[in-house]
Amino acid sequence: MIPMLTELKNVFITGTDTGVGKSIFSSLLALYYLNQGKKVAISKPIQTGHPKDTDFLRNLTADKIVISNTYSFSLPAAPSVAAKHENKKIDLKKIINDIKELENKFDHVIVEGIGGIAVPITDNDTYLMSDLIKDLNYPVVIVVRPSLGTINHTVLTVEFAKQKGLNILGFVISGYDEKISDEVIKTTPKEITRITGINCLLKIPYLKKLNYDSLVTSSELLSSKAPNCLANV
Repeated sequence: MIPMLTELKNVFITGTDTGVGKSIFSSLLALYYLNQGKKVAISKPIQTGHPKDTDFLRNLTADKIVISNTYSFSLPAAPSVAAKHENKKIDLKKIINDIKELENKFDHVIVEGIGGIAVPITDNDTYLMSDLIKDLNYPVVIVVRPSLGTINHTVLTVEFAKQKGLNILGFVISGYDEKISDEVIKTTPKEITRITGINCLLKIPYLKKLNYDSLVTSSELLSSKAPNCLANV
């Protein structure tokens, strides 16, 4: 079993950027917990743009997981901008209270951020995604791409998280093709760990069909038989 990750009650999933695979990993982890007989919920406290991430999460989990959302805005932008566009204000206490309510009802709560760790949630005193993680006091997993450039993005994200005093569990690479011959991609996990000292927790394989069935199968990678993430690199 991957150390700590599968035993956590609560965890925050962030990424090096938007579209890196946060929802994929959140769903995979949730389905793993579900298959262990646990009650689990995914909170997407804020989402912007269309299609909605909550719809994507429901599709990936086949509506077997409770998906919670506090704020949803139409403009595909940072929450601080998207909320202002609709003349609305984001109540940080409401977000935290909604998540705390989930904690009382479920064995595991997975909170998925929006964009990266430094995305502004409000423009009042510039409250960032990292501040929400800090206020929740959740350990954080960083989801990264397997492609060129991800070392730089990941190192910057890790250093910022350290600066903010966050508890970083490690990073997950989403869409990693074990058969690829590209030396740059093959060496990426090991390089990130070497530079940051942060563990690679999981390499989610590249999935031709991204759906519930493929994620249930991939969730087996979180079991005790899962190979070391840095093996064969």
